[in-house]
Amino acid sequence: MKRAITLFLFLSICIYTQAQNLSSVNKKPSLKIEYVIPTVLSVGQSIKLKVKVLHNLTQEKTGQLTLALINNKTKKSVDGWFMNIFPFQYFTTIQNEAFETEFPFTVPFDYLGNFDMEIVARVNEIKDSIHITIPTKKAK
Repeated sequence: MKRAITLFLFLSICIYTQAQNLSSVNKKPSLKIEYVIPTVLSVGQSIKLKVKVLHNLTQEKTGQLTLALINNKTKKSVDGWFMNIFPFQYFTTIQNEAFETEFPFTVPFDYLGNFDMEIVARVNEIKDSIHITIPTKKAK
């Protein structure tokens, strides 16, 4: 009976270890962007776009986070017009730690219509991106 219990425990540990090894092999390195922004912005409004980059990387690596503001109709950059003064930010991946930052910009007083916001996080060949359209309205 003792031998059967010992064999059962040994095999259970072996199967558990194999499952752990397989699950770590199948995990691909990934990035995920989270952000907080209002759904509509007023002309003249200044905002600090809060962005968080989550990852499952186990080694320290340098990454790049970019914010591009684009006119929805013409598809041309409006970064300068919106005073997007920090369009590129660098970060280091630290195991089990997310990177948090802010992108400050201001909607111009004479800009009406929609603009596109594209946020891209990249570490070597690993990439995540978000593309959203944000309408603007006249300030009251």
